[in-house]
Amino acid sequence: MEKPNPLLPKLTKNEKTVLKKIIEQAKIPDLEIAQKMGLSQQAIFKIRHKLEDLGVIKGYMPIIDFKKIGIETLVVIGIKLTSYVWEKFSEEQISERLQKIPQVMVAYRIPESRISHLLVMGFKDTSHKDRYLMRLQNKYSKEVEIVHVYSFSVDRIIKANHIGLMEIILNQGESFSNDFFLDR
Repeated sequence: MEKPNPLLPKLTKNEKTVLKKIIEQAKIPDLEIAQKMGLSQQAIFKIRHKLEDLGVIKGYMPIIDFKKIGIETLVVIGIKLTSYVWEKFSEEQISERLQKIPQVMVAYRIPESRISHLLVMGFKDTSHKDRYLMRLQNKYSKEVEIVHVYSFSVDRIIKANHIGLMEIILNQGESFSNDFFLDR
């Protein structure tokens, strides 16, 4: 039997239900959740704030249509920072600098030998992406080695949410889709 992780907060059934509703619709009013659950609005308010205080909910983000704000091209890029960077900056300083790059939408620290970071970046179009990557190669080659670049149109996003994963975790289950390869 698997032991519970002492670092994870123990959530009640009601707290899990409220969290699921918020995951499904971040702007859902407390009153609407309360009516669906048969609880008071104040109870839902307290649960929501407890989840925020525990750090389970860190914020509420809108779902943006990238194309409608002028972002046409996304890039998943694997980079390897050179020893020059590692000798000059701490892990925390590197993370802070990556967070300040406007084109970086998501950044991951990858502990393996071929790449040190995996970045998801957004660009106005392919030309903008090309100019950015060429500048990175030419001007910053002493600091950054580009290992992999996967470029695609925002029209090619198939899924960009974590609702299914959160459902599995909150239900404390383990699931594998039988439909993963479409042949049943």
